[in-house]
Amino acid sequence: MISPAIYRGWVVLGISILTFMSSAGIEASWGTMILCFQQDKYFPESSLAQLGIPFTVYSVFKISLSNFVFMILSGAGKLSLRQFIAVGVSLRVLGLVLASFANGPHSVAIAFGILYGTGDGLCCISTYSFIALWFPWTHRFHVFSATALNVMEPLGGSIFNNVNAKICESTLLGWRWAFRVYAVTFGFVGFLLLLVFGDPPMTSSDEPDKGTNKDPSLLQKPPWSACAKVGIHGIWAMAVICKGFGYTLPFVILPKHTTDLGYTEDEAGYVMAVFGIMGMVSEALTSCVGDFLKGNLLVVNLVAAAVLIVNNISAPYSTSLTAIFVYGAVSGFSVGCMVYFSVNYEIMDGENVATLFMTMRFSKGIGAAVGPYLAGRIRFSK
Repeated sequence: MISPAIYRGWVVLGISILTFMSSAGIEASWGTMILCFQQDKYFPESSLAQLGIPFTVYSVFKISLSNFVFMILSGAGKLSLRQFIAVGVSLRVLGLVLASFANGPHSVAIAFGILYGTGDGLCCISTYSFIALWFPWTHRFHVFSATALNVMEPLGGSIFNNVNAKICESTLLGWRWAFRVYAVTFGFVGFLLLLVFGDPPMTSSDEPDKGTNKDPSLLQKPPWSACAKVGIHGIWAMAVICKGFGYTLPFVILPKHTTDLGYTEDEAGYVMAVFGIMGMVSEALTSCVGDFLKGNLLVVNLVAAAVLIVNNISAPYSTSLTAIFVYGAVSGFSVGCMVYFSVNYEIMDGENVATLFMTMRFSKGIGAAVGPYLAGRIRFSK
């Protein structure tokens, strides 16, 4: 029989997955949102680079600056994880509602980029931290639970891209109602998460956790020197900057690239849907086998990154609709194979996991911020 404590952990994980899926859906559908903006009377003169600014600001605040807010407040003991999530949900809803009244790229950047981005970042960090308490590294379902948070993210992109396209096509709705629908969605899912939040079970020495892997090999390694720590953090930061750039590039450039070649907005949405579906397939595969690959997660990330590099080099030659679909499918699958949270336990043999994770998020934010803007500048200059 499953104990109530373990059952509560799975419920928290399930609702957290829905939260991550919704967040990723908005993030991955920014390219189709740009197409919606260009049909609005307030945005006709805005370049692709300007319409990429809100997403750039969002990436900076979600993946980078929100880390500092979290570290400062948590270090001072001001807020608990539950309170962090409550603040994050509130900022998300407020940012989306205000964005629906925006009348230009810069006002969208303030509402969506700063408010929603900060709230999204706080929720993301808090949820990862909380799930790691329910399923620590030594737990036999650690990799499964940590990667399961991201499994449905690509599906969110597939859903939200098509929802954006349909809402924007409607003369009665338009992009403003898309933001309002998303605000209601986040408010509801966030409220559910706060309701079932609970407390992680405490494992006593008299009754060990039956879900725990007894092999503590990572904790028996000799400690790293200060010089090695600095070097490894630097190398990891550079690697993740490149990963963030490659990850966000298709969100902005791929829908526009598709329509510029003469294909319809619906077809551009289908391309992004394939990108999301293949990402979900690879995320699910990684989640299912990840706990059997402990100790080799870095190798998995390296292979996925190599495939993504080759695919991005071939992107300019993807001029037919079939080639664009293939590019989207390979990119989605490669990105989905990259383990996001658990890989930090392998980099320094279980040491400095928290700082490595924060380094990873900050660096990904830099890459994600540069990618959309640079892609828009290059594309608009042609």
